[in-house]
Formats: sequence, C-alpha cells, structure tokens
Amino acid sequence: MDYAYIWLIAGILLLIVEIFTADFLFASIGISCLIASIPAFIGASAGFQIATFAVAGIIIFALVRPFVKKVIQGKNHAGELGLNTLVNKRGIVTEKIINSKNQGRVKIDGDLWRAYSENDEDIEEGASVIVKRAESITVFVEKESKNHSV
Repeated sequence: MDYAYIWLIAGILLLIVEIFTADFLFASIGISCLIASIPAFIGASAGFQIATFAVAGIIIFALVRPFVKKVIQGKNHAGELGLNTLVNKRGIVTEKIINSKNQGRVKIDGDLWRAYSENDEDIEEGASVIVKRAESITVFVEKESKNHSV
C-alpha cells in the first residue's frame, strides 16, 4: 500500500478517535498525518514525509492545541475548574423537584442540570435554589431563603 494512503487513513482514524476524547491530542496527530499525506501523494521520499509530519506536529502542538483546548474548556464548567464551581450558585427550578420520583431540573448560568433536593423536600417550578453539591451531571440544591446571601 502506498504511504500516502497510510498517512490518510491514519489521519482520518485519529480524527474519529478525537470525537471520543475532546482533548485535541488525537486531532493534533491526525491533522499532522493528513498534512504528511500531501507530499506522499506528490511522490516525495519517506524521509521528507516524516519530516513534514514532525514539523506539522510541533507547530500544531505548540501553537494550535493550547488555543483549541482553552476554547473547548472555556465552554465546559467541569473541564475548566471542576464541578465545585457550581457550589453556592443560584439557579431556577425549571421542572418541579421531587426526589421520590427522580424528577427535577434546574437552570444555572444558562445550563440545565438534573436536580435533587438536598433535604428531600419538594421544590416547586420557578423557585430560586442554591447548589449545595454536584455529582456528575446532577446537582443537589436547597430552596433559597429570602435572607440568604452568598
């Protein structure tokens, strides 16, 4: 099999793997493979292809990857600082919280979260709540008292 197709297939496979990781590591290597396939299709030597791959990889790792990671993580509460950033945040109940029925949703900073009442009380839709803890995709909240200050 021609090296050009090996570079091309490797690049595509690595980009597919990147879909499941969202760290831009596999995408960086995949893009480098795709770039290396260009001189391979032209008929350049294997050494030149490897050099092209290496230079592209260094440039992508040094310049592009840090920027893309910052953009990706900037949109993700958990990726940037952890779920603890949600603790003590205010939210609005968008679906009545009933722990016994595994029911409830809260909107916090524009994002919807599955919610449970921290003290097992039902909380009506539209109520203002405070996040007490977060686990995975679920927040545990308490109804905000009128004199509560964070």
